[in-house]
Amino acid sequence: MTTFLDGTVIDLDRVQTAADRTEWLWTCEIGESGQPLMQRLDQPGQPGETLPLDYLTRWHGPLTPRPQATTAALYRQVLIGEAA
Repeated sequence: MTTFLDGTVIDLDRVQTAADRTEWLWTCEIGESGQPLMQRLDQPGQPGETLPLDYLTRWHGPLTPRPQATTAALYRQVLIGEAA
């Protein structure tokens, strides 16, 4: 699922890294304010903090999706046009 926040498209299906290097993932829930609820992932052994998306970006900074590895199937599709 994607959402818009302040004119920016955010892919909620991917782990997001905030400017302060904290990592967040959508809980698949929407809060009372109508914002997606995001859970912090980078605190091993502790229950992750949950914040509405707009609050998260206000206090932790802009979000960037965590890079994903490129698969061999994608390389084939791009280089030789083979179906994935």
